[in-house]
Amino acid sequence: MALLTTGLIQNTEVSGVRPSSTLSVKFTNADPVSARIRINGFYLNGITKTEYVCDLVTLAPGEVGYSNYYAQFDAFEFRFVTSSDAVEILAWGGNAGGDLTVVHSVQPAELFTMGSEGIAGTTGVSGLNRIYVPNSNSNNVLVIDGKTNTLQGNIIVGPGPFGVGVNPTTNRIYVANFGSNTVSVIDGNSNTVITTIIVGTNPVDVGVNPTTNRIYITNHGSNNVSVINGSSNTVIATVDVGS
Repeated sequence: MALLTTGLIQNTEVSGVRPSSTLSVKFTNADPVSARIRINGFYLNGITKTEYVCDLVTLAPGEVGYSNYYAQFDAFEFRFVTSSDAVEILAWGGNAGGDLTVVHSVQPAELFTMGSEGIAGTTGVSGLNRIYVPNSNSNNVLVIDGKTNTLQGNIIVGPGPFGVGVNPTTNRIYVANFGSNTVSVIDGNSNTVITTIIVGTNPVDVGVNPTTNRIYITNHGSNNVSVINGSSNTVIATVDVGS
């Protein structure tokens, strides 16, 4: 599993034209098994960084894939979470005419490695300072002590865990299992799975509202969002969204 970022890319207008209008990404899977790549794009407005891209790419062994993303911002950043270290990523900007922007070309060796708490919803529980990191290939979640940066153990969840969200009020951790269309609910006090909830197809991301105790699961395969009541651990609504 690799956690990579382009770093912040400056894209300020010059004579009213930005160097890049789009960012193109090439993915190459050199692994003998299928690989998944999660892509998160952010734009910077002043000091506020806002996510505007959340995408998932699945590659067969040896497959090469391409994706294109809007990039008409003063500054932007893309982050990648791969299920395999054998995935190679190349990114480059394109101007309004579709031509390569050399200044915004990011070679595989130029991608920065991120800390595990920086992406994929891995989150420390308030007061306990724990970090939860999903391992898609081994079907578990690592528990890291945020004070000492040491591994405390791992928790077995469903196949292909991909996204993690935490409710710091209830101390519950929610893990989206891409491979089984489920969400594992972890008790943060005992670090054990207390229930498993069936959601939509290929869940990839988790959003938590601590005030209402509602959990929102993005289902990549079914193009919808499952809304979970955190008190009853049941799906109370399914919201259709775009593909």
